[in-house]
Amino acid sequence: MIRSIIIDDEQHCVKSLVKDLEQHCPSIEIIEKCNTAKEGIMAIKKLQPDLLFLDVEMPWMNGFELLEILGDINFSIIFTTAHD
Repeated sequence: MIRSIIIDDEQHCVKSLVKDLEQHCPSIEIIEKCNTAKEGIMAIKKLQPDLLFLDVEMPWMNGFELLEILGDINFSIIFTTAHD
């Protein structure tokens, strides 16, 4: 199983992604869903995922700023965004 975390401030986007992953990617386990970058940082440090689904535009801190704070990245990242 690929242990993954979803970080996105828009709940409908999280629900849609979860549904798609469950339906089409059974090898991906969602171990946490976070609605803020701050929650995401704590979850990443605690749970050490293999894969991160990361929204780019979020309040307080965007996805790229979150990655800068983390420093060393030892997981794969898929950016999820509705913005250009």
